[in-house]
Amino acid sequence: MTPLLEFRGIGKRFGGDPALAGVDLALARGEIHALLGENGAGKTTLVRTAIGLVRPDSGALLVDGRAVALPDPAAAARHGIGMVHQHFTLAPGLTVAENLLLGTAPVLFTRRALERRARAALLRHGVTLDPARRVRELAVGERQHLEIAKALERGGRVLILDEPTAVLAPAEADALFERLEALRAAGRAVLLITHRLDEVLQVAQRVTVLRAGRVVLAAARADVSAATLTEALFGGGLERPPARRGAAATGATVLRARTLSGPGFGPVDLELRAGECVLIAGVDGHGQGELIETLVGLRRPAGGRLERPRRGIAFVSGDRHATGLALDLSVAENVALRPGLLPRPWYSRRELAAAVAPALARFDVRREDPWQPARSLSGGNQQRVVLARELAAAPALVLAENPTRGLDLRSARLVRGELRAAVAGGAAALVATTDLDEALELADRLLVAHRGRLHPCDVSRTAVARTLAGLAAGAAA
Repeated sequence: MTPLLEFRGIGKRFGGDPALAGVDLALARGEIHALLGENGAGKTTLVRTAIGLVRPDSGALLVDGRAVALPDPAAAARHGIGMVHQHFTLAPGLTVAENLLLGTAPVLFTRRALERRARAALLRHGVTLDPARRVRELAVGERQHLEIAKALERGGRVLILDEPTAVLAPAEADALFERLEALRAAGRAVLLITHRLDEVLQVAQRVTVLRAGRVVLAAARADVSAATLTEALFGGGLERPPARRGAAATGATVLRARTLSGPGFGPVDLELRAGECVLIAGVDGHGQGELIETLVGLRRPAGGRLERPRRGIAFVSGDRHATGLALDLSVAENVALRPGLLPRPWYSRRELAAAVAPALARFDVRREDPWQPARSLSGGNQQRVVLARELAAAPALVLAENPTRGLDLRSARLVRGELRAAVAGGAAALVATTDLDEALELADRLLVAHRGRLHPCDVSRTAVARTLAGLAAGAAA
């Protein structure tokens, strides 16, 4: 059977080493095809060739067996190729209907007519949302379903999803997989980019693994296991470091909050000591992000007292695009935003490059040129740039939210290792994460977030499960 979409011998260079070197991949009708690879392996470059954002230097793209030119996203959409990006492209201030039909509705229309048309489209794509709601009011899972409906409404027969479960709670992820299975059964092709091997083994029919821009594995799901996928990804297994087990911190108090409250959280009592890593576990949406941003100073507290250092605070943002990086500045300039890196406010490019080089090397930022814009990097390299700026100067306090979200196993391991190193060097760390394995690996103390409050919990999987279940039962009572 002729594939719906085929990448044939795709090659692409950006300066030095090739980003892609003769990549072959075929998407069949009625198939969920998983695409794996470390950050920087070439996944993003490959899919950008299919949506008209990157022109390959060699090879061809075929739709229904015919070679096509895709100079821009509009051309890709005309050929039935749609993509849901890891960072959503919805306009928060517009309604569901306006986002869904943006660019496709008639020039003149009434709001009632637009919402009626949107309601029919949403039902057609199996999405139950109120067309009149503002996107800013939607939960993360609802926004993702709207993004999928938007791609399908534009004629998408091929749907590309980039790390779709990175921001979803388990129940939302299950709902997404049910939706993808329905699309597969309807004859559409889905290309699923993910770092989570359990998702591949759960939903995919075929899998392709990229390493350094080359295909190192292409196989049916039935022919692979977690071990073979790990071997293909990294050329060998990754040893898991031992979990921390509730070490008691005896250092000086670095941060103290008393009855602290703000939008989405509170009241919170919290104390962090030097040499201690405190983890906040739980699903998104229970005030963790708002608390972290208040502690770092991005939000003003509504009440309570907060004592923290005036200097030496490292902030690893939960959204590296919105608050973690200045995307249009270069890699070197982003690292140089760290106070005290340069002794004077003026400098030459050579001086700046020399000043940031040790941090970039320590955090393994893989780049051809320190002057390339941060937005051009892969997600893993962007996160490394954030770490190079925030952690290289031995901070006294580290505040982080989902620091490994969307990263491959090796990049996530590097992030966790640097957090452990900062704590071993005397820093106090507070890390909010939705990854329970990460919480158990890093935690000296563990707190569970629920409806804006923090609840102490033993550092064990069983204790977390019981705590969450008890909190949910109490909320439902």
